[in-house]
Amino acid sequence: MTKPHVLCLMMTSIDGRVLTQDWAIEAPSKIFEDAHDALDGDAWLVGRVTLEEDFDAAGDWERGLATGPIERTDWFAQRDAKGYAVAIDRSGKLNWKSDAIDGEHYVTVISRGVSDDYLAFLQKVGVSYVFGGDEEIDFPHVLDVLGRELGIKRLLLEGGGGVNGSVLNAGLVDELLVFVLPLTDGRPDAPSLFDIQGEWRGSRRLELLSNETVKDGIVKLHYRVSNDRA
Repeated sequence: MTKPHVLCLMMTSIDGRVLTQDWAIEAPSKIFEDAHDALDGDAWLVGRVTLEEDFDAAGDWERGLATGPIERTDWFAQRDAKGYAVAIDRSGKLNWKSDAIDGEHYVTVISRGVSDDYLAFLQKVGVSYVFGGDEEIDFPHVLDVLGRELGIKRLLLEGGGGVNGSVLNAGLVDELLVFVLPLTDGRPDAPSLFDIQGEWRGSRRLELLSNETVKDGIVKLHYRVSNDRA
């Protein structure tokens, strides 16, 4: 298996919530972005909702493009990009406006159940796609493909909580770097750092590598994740 090294990079409230909307203080995006750049990943991975809300991928995508059946095999528009932005979009809903952001090529992970029209749309825009499974996403398979086909060696996992939880639950997260902000959230329906759907495969031990107060009471915690559940 050619799995990349996976580091989960997130910003949370003291109670582990990650939805920054309506927080008592503004989430300091520059701190997060500086950490992202310093970690120097080959790729970063987020879920569909994050792409829709933060990267202008909402709305209706262009239909009527398919002229016939399209084979359900992975398709890569680029293999030599300076970096990759990977989205988990099982049902094929994202309305891509371009094939890259800041020179980092878009790759979307979809199920084999998406329509031929959607595959034709992705090919027209130039967004690469990987089939993650028939219905649910097989994350070990996806990470293996990203490593083997695109040469990704270091991947930054950046939410939301559902995607983070799925990758953690599959035993694929190697490190965790989290900025804890000095505020509470408490909303029971707000996403958390790791939200696991389906069968829970156990907790993970963490080894503290470093801790640092960054500024204004924000604490930076860096852990190694143990995936040995024995």
